[in-house]
Amino acid sequence: MIFDFSSSSSSSALSPAQKQDCNFLVARKRNLFSFSSAGSSNTSESEVEYNVEAIGIARTELAYKLSNIPAPPIPAAASTLERVIISFTALYASIKLISLMAANEVGRTEGLDLMLLSIWTWLMYSFGFPFSNNEEKLFHRLWGTDESLYRTDVDDGAFYGTLLTPIVAAAKIIDIRRSSQSSSTPEHNDDSSIDVIHVNFELCFIMGCGLILHMFMSKHIKTNLGTIWTIIIITILSIILAAFIAAMGFLPFIQRLPSDYIIFSQLFYQISLYSIARLMKRSFTFGELAVVSQILTLLAVEAWILTVNKFELLKLIPLEIHIPSSIIIFQIALVLGIPLIGIILSPFLIHSRHLAQQRTWKSKRSHIRNNNNGKKRMALVIYLITAVMVGLIGLWVQNFLGRNPYLWVFAFVIESRVRIFLCIFWIGLIAISLVLFNQMGQTRKTYSLNSKRKYFHFLALVMFIPGYLYEPEFMHLAFSVAFAALIYLEYLRYFAVYPIGKQLHMFLSEFLDSRDSGPCILSHIYLLIGCAGCIWLDGTFILANLSGIFTLGLGDSMASIIGKRYGRNRWPKSCKTIEGSIAFFVFLFFGAFILVNISSSPNMWPGSSTQWFNYALAVLITALLEAVSYQNDNLILPLFMWSFVNIQM
Repeated sequence: MIFDFSSSSSSSALSPAQKQDCNFLVARKRNLFSFSSAGSSNTSESEVEYNVEAIGIARTELAYKLSNIPAPPIPAAASTLERVIISFTALYASIKLISLMAANEVGRTEGLDLMLLSIWTWLMYSFGFPFSNNEEKLFHRLWGTDESLYRTDVDDGAFYGTLLTPIVAAAKIIDIRRSSQSSSTPEHNDDSSIDVIHVNFELCFIMGCGLILHMFMSKHIKTNLGTIWTIIIITILSIILAAFIAAMGFLPFIQRLPSDYIIFSQLFYQISLYSIARLMKRSFTFGELAVVSQILTLLAVEAWILTVNKFELLKLIPLEIHIPSSIIIFQIALVLGIPLIGIILSPFLIHSRHLAQQRTWKSKRSHIRNNNNGKKRMALVIYLITAVMVGLIGLWVQNFLGRNPYLWVFAFVIESRVRIFLCIFWIGLIAISLVLFNQMGQTRKTYSLNSKRKYFHFLALVMFIPGYLYEPEFMHLAFSVAFAALIYLEYLRYFAVYPIGKQLHMFLSEFLDSRDSGPCILSHIYLLIGCAGCIWLDGTFILANLSGIFTLGLGDSMASIIGKRYGRNRWPKSCKTIEGSIAFFVFLFFGAFILVNISSSPNMWPGSSTQWFNYALAVLITALLEAVSYQNDNLILPLFMWSFVNIQM
């Protein structure tokens, strides 16, 4: 429905200037995203607006104009409370690590490095870059890049980039050390698995230090070098920095690994940072970019270790006794394989988008026919290459499974009736949701963007909790498959691959907001990652692993709904309300309490009053972080809450 604010009956409460602004924004809405699923079948790709940035920004502007609420100011830097929360959590985790590792000679410095990193980050962020004007925006970025590559409607998120993944890795160490001390079974005392987790923690520490290096050099050392030379120089400097830190007595586990390990990890990390920043322009803040790149690097390093040791390439990495489970191998193959498929397909995908953007209006029939045939041929090539790449990735997996991976997955699914039922249940819910939104697009009744987005948060709650409670391993695998599928569908959407690229774009564009300001639509992928991340981390207690699903499905959803409908008191310099934060805490805590009391699983939660107090504190801190943070909630909040819950247990 398109509103017209020129008539007095529809705009009596608006001033003439506001009427003019609203009419301008409505015109932008009509041009950019007034399509619906009802009319999508008659719309050619060339008539579809693929400028996602314009759509998201226009919708945000329109929302503030219609609600007569001033837009929140762009933060000059992360708020003091936000920095205190992240730094306190890092210091708390380091103290816990020090106490756990005090009797361990090899890990005697474990925890001190995280403490130093948190202090270093605070000093560099707060005092390292003085400005003559205190109100000037504090914006950190990769060395050799400018602000045009990042989301600039929020602060840079540098605190998360340097500290979040080390905090998560520290929480994982604390969890596995605590569980190994409470159990004497070999399953809980796998030294090789524990060593890998320690190596990952130290690698996160190195990557955090490397990001501070970017922060320093981007401010004080200007460069006009190309991307390749910039990557080479910053990789060399990162390796030198890691060697210096190791010489000071830190990084005891990485010191035992060959040099090609640290070279590969740092080179891959820097390539990921620059590649994602340039290819997915304005899709991430500096901090979000770092978190995503660090996660990809950890998976790539795991794949590197497996491949080197399996095929005896280079020098064997002394973690060869560590062989991850079949589920983890599939996760590595799916999460890393789908970007590889995108790289191989890139020339054909770009040509597909070029064909889709050719104007066919008032063109000759022969031109239209040739254009359509070209799109079909290019789509066929894309699908064939995809099938070949999937087969090659399957061969890599087969070397570790010892059997056909696709037959293994099929047998894994059908060996349990619960897994078959879950597949039917998920497909049914997704089908019902698609039909529902199609019907919504054909009615004259309008639904707010917030309502449509939060519907999928509640849908995640309904879909994922039963699956994880009854089949945790299957849920782990299903999340990996779903992640790969969503990324591939994003390829089809952005590059308008025949026959579903246009329909995907028109459907997903209905859920855009200002955070989808780049070429990619990532909100639904972030939602999946937020729910899956805590389950992939595989902590000891089920409730902790459900942190992502509860945080996004209950806490964040109810905070948004209650805050927008009933919120009156706003947090300082924020559009979020205190009432919304209270709703976040109440619904998340009591939802978790109800689930624990109706569940019969022995590993659900310890259940003591002290542990419930600790859990309530974790929920409260997460609610405060949600209120003051401008980063993407779907990515940041689940990882933070999972870490805080495990650290303080």
